[in-house]
Amino acid sequence: MAIKNVHDSWKKQGFTLLEIMVSIGIVAVVGVLISQVFFTTTRSNAKSEVLKNVKQNGDFSLERIYQLVRNATEVTSTCAEGGTSSSSITLTNPDGESTSLGCLLDGTVTRIASVSASTTEYLTDSALTLGGADCNASSLTFVCTMPAGQPATVAIIFSLAQKGTPPDQFDRASASFQTTAAIRNAKQ
Repeated sequence: MAIKNVHDSWKKQGFTLLEIMVSIGIVAVVGVLISQVFFTTTRSNAKSEVLKNVKQNGDFSLERIYQLVRNATEVTSTCAEGGTSSSSITLTNPDGESTSLGCLLDGTVTRIASVSASTTEYLTDSALTLGGADCNASSLTFVCTMPAGQPATVAIIFSLAQKGTPPDQFDRASASFQTTAAIRNAKQ
């Protein structure tokens, strides 16, 4: 008889349909929360990588332009005492050669470039753009000021953004850059 009671009590220890449904519901909610956290983390990591690329390219371009202006002997494009704004600038290097800095259209991407006698050096990555389909003063601006009796100073202003438009505007990685450089090797 003792064996029969153990066998009968074992049959009654199963789960009810309601208990199974509640546990499945809890597992489903936890699964959805975990997947949302995973996708949010992945998305923010991807944006961080693109933003890092934008910052590195912008910093490199800004530093390169700054060095070219600092080492130039003169600004050969228009430069006035009150300041002249344009989307490109031409400098005379210490070796006497001219270098033009500005925005160039590379296929469908607007990029910052340094153009010398025989070479074109792009200062930004092809995965980034100055914005827009064409080069204009709102993409890249050089403000050249030449105070009386002093070397020219050039303000460099531009914004870089990732190429293309992401579906969510909050995912768009962009950054603005600005600095001012004075010509150090001005002709006397």
